[in-house]
Amino acid sequence: MKEIRWPALAFSYVGCFLGAGFVSGQELWQFFGSFGNWGYLGFAVAAALFVVFGILLIRITQISGIEEMDRVLVPWDIPWLRMVTGVIEALFLLGVVIIMTAGVGAMLQQLLNLPVWIGDALFALTVVLVAFFGVSGMINVFSALVPVLVGATVLFAVAAFGKFGTGEIFSLTNVNTNPLMPNWFIAALTYVAYNILGAIGIITPVGKHVKNKGTVWAGIILAGFLLMGVAGSVIMSLAVYLPAVEAELPMVALATNISSVLGACYGVLLVLGMFCNALASLVGLVFYLEKKQPRLQQHRKPLLAVSGVIMWLGSLVGFGDLIGVVFPVFGYISIIFLVCLVIHFIQCRRKEAVV
Repeated sequence: MKEIRWPALAFSYVGCFLGAGFVSGQELWQFFGSFGNWGYLGFAVAAALFVVFGILLIRITQISGIEEMDRVLVPWDIPWLRMVTGVIEALFLLGVVIIMTAGVGAMLQQLLNLPVWIGDALFALTVVLVAFFGVSGMINVFSALVPVLVGATVLFAVAAFGKFGTGEIFSLTNVNTNPLMPNWFIAALTYVAYNILGAIGIITPVGKHVKNKGTVWAGIILAGFLLMGVAGSVIMSLAVYLPAVEAELPMVALATNISSVLGACYGVLLVLGMFCNALASLVGLVFYLEKKQPRLQQHRKPLLAVSGVIMWLGSLVGFGDLIGVVFPVFGYISIIFLVCLVIHFIQCRRKEAVV
């Protein structure tokens, strides 16, 4: 695979986070908008942390040459701890893929009246086919879709402001009732933690294709601004039409209220976001499994086929309110991993200085 330039790195990093919860507005509202105007500061803090840990993560892979996510997270040679960490990371990535598949099935049923099991199967098949091309295929997809997702989200915000005005943007009140997130700072920290947990498995195989430090800084900082643009557009859009936050897919409800055509368009946008997130998670998971069991590299097709079946079957089970419960729990667990990531970076810098 050829060297990754900073725009492609930025789009890849952003693609790690643009899943169902992010693009639909559900996740952003629960973790930020529900805290009133403090939510804006909360996401600004989150974006800054995304930049910091994104840079740390890729610099670790550059300096150390490590490609396995468990070894990136655990700098000490403790086999059982690395095994547990790898299992947690792998389960999280698999869970994200299954959740995205279930979300797309529900969305296709809403948009096209397509039976959920068929929609889930079609989505799983599409993700598996693209995932066969590995990291390079993922980078190409992100480079094409992420700019569209970012631009379209901003345009939808402009449409919302045009219909509902802008007077209520900074009039949000704290309506948070989730005991797992007692204040905006804890919400921001746990949000970053579980998102970075997912991003580690995705970005680790990308790091070796980023050749210099300047590319890392430029790409990840740009990613931070893009995430701020999307999140700001979503939260401010919902702020001017609060009834939308009661819907399971707030931004789809908002777009539909403006125009049924816009509602359908945002539904498509949401499907694209979930595709990016599912693809990134599946590529990261398969890459990790191949690194732990090298013989699987010769059997990628069967591995992906089995993954696709698991995605489909898992998506049929149903999940309930995952965003408000499971993600914060993973967030608290992942804070430990963030500390380990910082320690590993310090160790790598010391080794680099000695050399």
